[in-house]
Amino acid sequence: MANHLYTTEDLMSEIEQLRIAQPHLENLLKAFGPLLVEKNQWLSDTAVDPRALPIDPLRFAEGIPLNRQHQLFFADDPWGSAGWSAAKAISQGFPHLGQDMEVLLRRFTEGKYHCFSQLFVNNQEADGQLSEKAAHLAISPTSLHLFLRVLNRFMLSKKARDMQAELAAHPWKKGYCPVCGALPHLAILGDQGQRRLQCADCGHAWPFSRLTCPYCEHEDPQNTNIFFIDGQKEDSAFTCDKCRRYLLTANRSASLGNPHADLIAMSLLHFDVILQEKGYSPMAECEWNSFLQKDE
Repeated sequence: MANHLYTTEDLMSEIEQLRIAQPHLENLLKAFGPLLVEKNQWLSDTAVDPRALPIDPLRFAEGIPLNRQHQLFFADDPWGSAGWSAAKAISQGFPHLGQDMEVLLRRFTEGKYHCFSQLFVNNQEADGQLSEKAAHLAISPTSLHLFLRVLNRFMLSKKARDMQAELAAHPWKKGYCPVCGALPHLAILGDQGQRRLQCADCGHAWPFSRLTCPYCEHEDPQNTNIFFIDGQKEDSAFTCDKCRRYLLTANRSASLGNPHADLIAMSLLHFDVILQEKGYSPMAECEWNSFLQKDE
């Protein structure tokens, strides 16, 4: 299933509760809170696309995700509203990039966003031309890179939501996402101990064996461990000594409702710090845990 949608008020309340409970996350929540709120609002305001992509059950069973079976993005997708919302959120969370985001906001307001949508529709690699494109737009490569990553996540989240019913009918047994092929940044354990992986890019969640490493599919208990912090029984991290990766893991019962997966991951940042100091790498890089690696 895709990430649960909230009312804007509920999501902002959840962010504020986390800010109060863990004051050390203040700067992180200031930066990424607007992105979570704006994406949630954009998804709530954007209609479900009736254009369902047929899933080949044989290829799916072989571990071929949807993005390798079909083109996911189309020219008539809502690029205008997604791009405008993404630029607005970045300007709020990263004020030092505000001037560059104003440039992008004007382009999307004026309907001049064909060059962005074509990057995704044509499945072009943007990174090789990033400096050139940024210079053409008169913004920094850093701003453009962040904007494209956020825009990609907005659109992938919509595709995961639109395909939710079709995906539920087909079992998936891989550690990478059945929609976009990305790795998980979080695992959530349910009441019966079942593990659901949460995609770092599109937010789709799917069940996966608790004993298997999603990254390298290693299943030897002698080389996989569960890392706990004293006094925190609800939260842990799965570690694999074969690939030296870790996966943040939260134990959340149904009675606790549907806490936002990205907020759960941010609340476990102390696990990122400790495990990266021990030489492990995150299962999937997000802006907050990859910035940690660069800062160190």
